[in-house]
Amino acid sequence: MSQTRTTRPPQPTTAALAEFASRLTTRQLDDVERREAARHLVDTLGACVAGAGQPVWRSAAGVLRELDLVGAARPVPIPGTTERGDVLHAAYLMAVACHALELDDGNREGSIHPGTVVVPAALALGHRLDSDGDDLIAAVVAGYEVAIALAEVLHPHAARRGFQTTPVAGVIGAAAACGRLLGLAPAEMESALGIAASSSAGLFAYLAGGGNIKKLHPAHAAREGVFAALLAAEGGVQGPRGVAEGPAGVFQAFAGLAGGPPAEPRRNALAVVRSYLKPYPACRHIHPAIDALLALRGEHGIDPAQVASINVGTYEAAMPHAALGWDTLPIAQLSFPYVVAVALQYGAVALPHFSDETRARPEIAALAAKVSVHADPVCCAAYPAHGPADVTIVMADGTRHQRYVAEPLGSPDLALSDAQLLEKFSISVAGLPRAADAGRMAAGLLGGAAPGVRALVHELLA
Repeated sequence: MSQTRTTRPPQPTTAALAEFASRLTTRQLDDVERREAARHLVDTLGACVAGAGQPVWRSAAGVLRELDLVGAARPVPIPGTTERGDVLHAAYLMAVACHALELDDGNREGSIHPGTVVVPAALALGHRLDSDGDDLIAAVVAGYEVAIALAEVLHPHAARRGFQTTPVAGVIGAAAACGRLLGLAPAEMESALGIAASSSAGLFAYLAGGGNIKKLHPAHAAREGVFAALLAAEGGVQGPRGVAEGPAGVFQAFAGLAGGPPAEPRRNALAVVRSYLKPYPACRHIHPAIDALLALRGEHGIDPAQVASINVGTYEAAMPHAALGWDTLPIAQLSFPYVVAVALQYGAVALPHFSDETRARPEIAALAAKVSVHADPVCCAAYPAHGPADVTIVMADGTRHQRYVAEPLGSPDLALSDAQLLEKFSISVAGLPRAADAGRMAAGLLGGAAPGVRALVHELLA
């Protein structure tokens, strides 16, 4: 255990968060906190490499290339590719890649994907600054803390108004991470958070069509978070103080909380410790149902062809995913019927199961048609403290198999092992020319090593 932290913010107010982010060092992190920061960094790096080159990434990169914002003369290399960008658009493309395949981490209480915003912003600016590994870890922890503390107040109120918390709060977390790399003083950090808040955005409208725009939400946030921190460091632009809790601030504008955050004590553990890692490339809301289905399939030797119905009880926040189709990969990864059918048919949920060929298979469509999803009172009462699902499979002969899952795999209390995390990372970076070196680098990070940002990125280039 290292030195005691004295600056943990007692409430998610702007000044307290700015003070925390500005003054945090790795010497203030205990072994668990530093280890979890490293685990989330490794996981996000793998997601960044895996997602680079996906169709939505190619589209964004193509536009930026035409605008001369990406090219060989640019300073910041982009993991998983041979591309380079300026600091803002390198962060942008890294964030698109991180979120492209639904592999990235998250925090349930805030319903936010922090890594896909915070880590790309810190990597891009850290490469420009030649930041060392300790500063990168501290920046990641600071960014997660700010983004998640705000998201935990916003959720579920912002979602009910149509806003996605990842870009709304994530841009402020990205600014915090970058402000920490720039060495901003607390007042400058609060200005950076205030500047970033004016770029908060992101609508849930993609659930009704245009699903791949979701992949750009973290990218917008990462880019604008970097820019906000740089503006604050330069000093000519001042962000408003108290931008989270003040009049017309983030809590009021996005969540309708005119009086600021509810008067609740903050959780003791840092946000990065309270966050999850994904074992499956699908929306996290579906993961507890996946765990239940895989357990039932294994225990009872269920033949998918003999299934009459699959009933899934979930919580209200997951219901927008209850009846989504699967005509595209991005929407299929968010679709309860499709992912449930895949889990039962194949006994696994992996990236190949979202291919065009698999999505067109009639046996998947037949199983998906047997899936019904409803808001279960017990699950609703448990969320967001827990992320449950109650799954019942009825067979053609009337036999019923039921399983309640209180917490999905990858949650802090049901964590992926280091071996599982490194296996996920290895699969994600398998196409790199230095994949073995990248794997050793990842293992070293989990063991406490802290390579500088430039050395770290170098191992991840195509």
